[in-house]
Formats: sequence, structure tokens, C-alpha cells
Amino acid sequence: MARVQNPTLFSTYFGVPPQALTAAGLIDPFLDVDVPLFIDPVLLEKSGNKTINTTAITRFRKHFEIMVRMLAISKAEDDAAWKAARRQLDLSEPPENGLGYGGSSRSGSSRPGDIREAILRTSKEIITLGASDPEMISLMGFFEEDVGPDTISDMTTTAIIEDLVAITEDFCKANGVPLFSSDIGGTSYMLPRFADPKGRTVPIVLVPKDIVRDLPIANDWSGIESAAMENARIRDRVNRFLAGIITPTVVERKQALRSAALGSPADFDFFLAAVKENVSNYDPNLDALGYYRLKEIIANGFPGLKQIAAYDLKLGPNEIVRVVNDTISLFKRHVEDGNLWEELWVGSKPKKERASQLIYYAIADAFCKANDLDISPEANMGGGPIDFKFSSGYRARVLVEMKRSGGTVVHGFEKQLEFYKAASQTDLAVFVVIDYGDLGNKLNEIRRIREERLNRGERASEIIVIDATPKASASKRK
Repeated sequence: MARVQNPTLFSTYFGVPPQALTAAGLIDPFLDVDVPLFIDPVLLEKSGNKTINTTAITRFRKHFEIMVRMLAISKAEDDAAWKAARRQLDLSEPPENGLGYGGSSRSGSSRPGDIREAILRTSKEIITLGASDPEMISLMGFFEEDVGPDTISDMTTTAIIEDLVAITEDFCKANGVPLFSSDIGGTSYMLPRFADPKGRTVPIVLVPKDIVRDLPIANDWSGIESAAMENARIRDRVNRFLAGIITPTVVERKQALRSAALGSPADFDFFLAAVKENVSNYDPNLDALGYYRLKEIIANGFPGLKQIAAYDLKLGPNEIVRVVNDTISLFKRHVEDGNLWEELWVGSKPKKERASQLIYYAIADAFCKANDLDISPEANMGGGPIDFKFSSGYRARVLVEMKRSGGTVVHGFEKQLEFYKAASQTDLAVFVVIDYGDLGNKLNEIRRIREERLNRGERASEIIVIDATPKASASKRK
């Protein structure tokens, strides 16, 4: 994975006031880091953007109606009609909208053929029931375990690219952003361009913020389940599928609801209606991922980043450890003694783990710029993606893994972090626990594991706990 340096907002790069994008209802994307948000086709007709709720939704439906018609007449997999449906189901990743799990890279990629076939088979199953609503495609993230939100988002982007281009072109003309002829899928469009660090020019497509979500339906389905269970037939079928299971897992409940939803055309239509009713876009006010807070820090800086002490990175890894510990101390101080803890909560519930990671990254990145240190968020080094890798040159590497207290803290420290260290060929790492008040005995357990390693003469990762529990306002603290 390429390193991320100097994350750049669209507004900063093109000299556009961020307020202009807000007024237009558009996301101000990072141009060199994918935003962990996804276009949900269910939200298209709910959008406040006229182009989206009229032209785009119509185009989306027509696009997938062709696929539905081809599957309806297909007699067997891989016959002519099936192949036509396959061609209509374009799973290539459009690199133009800056959404998804790309981490530090926005380059497009193609998805495995087996995922495409799984979507086609499930669609065929639904069509065989007698259902024909092209928006069935939006449910694939719920019905198919291997179909992620990025897949659904990219399918939707491909289907409505002309409308997203029109929205982008209108905004850029109104705000003096230069446009260039850009080829997307064999068609030429006028779009703004971003020159990445490798010298590539990447066309940019802007996306309305009210058509994106932070989670796929499959991972955020409690409201959908409750709505669907109001239908007596679906409720009875779900209970029958779960009969004999004392405590069904989430996967088992999803499988039961899937089977119930595919019981008949009427069941499916009701289920699809429940999905449409209960899905909502990513809320900037709640900011469950901390994305908007990240943008604010990147755009406006963060107080307290200047350090009196100088760092000499030529001294090697231990000096990088000192820099890393200082970034964590700064984050810890603002969470525990300032008001930054408020950015880690949605009402009375902790935000997703991603929120603390993004906010810490924004702080650490600004800190690293001042000290000519590279930071790679979610760097994949063979053992899976570590949260952060700090490096200076090839050999000097320090890892940071961040876990929320309600998560797999013990496994993360005992097993996961060790895999990452081995994969990255370093034994220097810091394990950060964000404590929301539900840490329990996990801290004692990981401290015991650390102590045992030290007693055996092994190097053990440092443990830092950050108290993110709600605090009284600064004026009321003694």
C-alpha cells in the first residue's frame, strides 16, 4: 500500500471555499485517501438533489431492468441471456468518487468473478419468485456475505455516472474549477483533475452527501429486521427457521430473514419496502466515523502540535518511538483533559472504532509533517491491515494498533499485533486502548501477558490507555 502524505481535500486543492460544497450538498472528498462512505442506491430517490431523485434514479432502474430481463429469459447459467446479464453487471471500481476502503490508494480494481456470479444467482432466485423490481440489486449486500458496500456503491456509480458528472460539471463551472476531457468507461466527460504524487492525473466526480452511508445494510440491519418482522408471514417464517436455536447468531438471524424474504413475491416486496423505509444517509451531525471532524482538522489544523523538543530521526527506531509516543500523548491529552472525547460519542453510545482512528490520524499526520516522518494508515504488511505504521526509511518502523474497550482487546494485543510485527519485520509497536468505560478485566489481562513476555526476556509492546468516558465541561472540573 502506498504511503499517505499530506491528505488533500478537494476544496483545498482547487481553492474552493468548503462552504460552497456544503451549500451544494456535496461531499468535500479527500483526493488521495478513500473516504469510508458508500453510495447506497436505496437513497437515490430520497435525495434532495433534483438530478439524483429524478434522472439518476430512473437511469439506475433502467440499467438494472436490462439485467433483470436478461436473467428472466435465461434458461441456464452461461447461456446467451446470462452472459448479457453478466455484461450489464459491471463490478469494476470507478476511481473517480474517492469513496470506499481504499486507504491510501484510489486506484480502481476489478472484483472476482465469483462475486458477480453470486449476485446473478441470487437475482435469478428473486426473479424466479416473480419479483422484478430492479432495486433488488441494493439488497445484495444483505443477502450475500461476500458482497460489500463498496461493491454496491461502485455498481451504482457506474450506472449513474452521467448524472454525477453533470452535478460535478455544474459545480465546477459555478466555482471556477478547471475542467478537462476525461475518459471514463470509453466515454469522454469534462471533469476536474487531480495530479497524484506519482504524476498520474485522476478525474474527480463529486457525490451528494445525502446518498452515502457508512455501513452496508448487512451490517446495520436492526431497524430493517424490526420493520420486516411486523409482517406476520415473515415473522412466522423467521421463527420457524430459527426453531431449536436457543441463541441465534447474527449470521443465523440474517439467513433466516433472507429465507423468509424470499418466500414469495409479496414477502420480497414487503422486505424491499422495509429496507427503503429504514435506510438513511450518513449524518454529518452524528459523524459516527469522525469523517467530518477529520476534514476539519486537516483543513484548519489542530492546536498544540508544535513541539519544543527536536527529533533526530537518524538515531533510528527508538527516536521514532519517541515521536509516536508524543503523538499519542497529544491525542490522549486532548481526549482526557480537553473536549475531544465528545467527538468519540454519539449521544450515550461510543462511535465506531474508525472515528478514534481517523481523528488520531489527523493529529499524527500533522505532527509527522513537521518532523518529516511517514505515516501509513491501515498499512497492509502481509498479516492484515495494521492501524498505523510510522517509518523513516526502510528499516525504522513503529506500529500502532488502536482498539476500543468493548472490542477484542486481549486477542488484539496477544495475537493480532504480533502477526503485524512479524509481517513488518519490526518488534516496535504501541497498543492503544480507547476506554469507553467497558474495559472490565481486559486491561489486567493484557498487562499480565506483557509482563510475562518481559520476564522471558522478550520485547513486549507498550500499552497506553486513553480514558474516553464523558467528562464534565472544563469550567466545572476542579
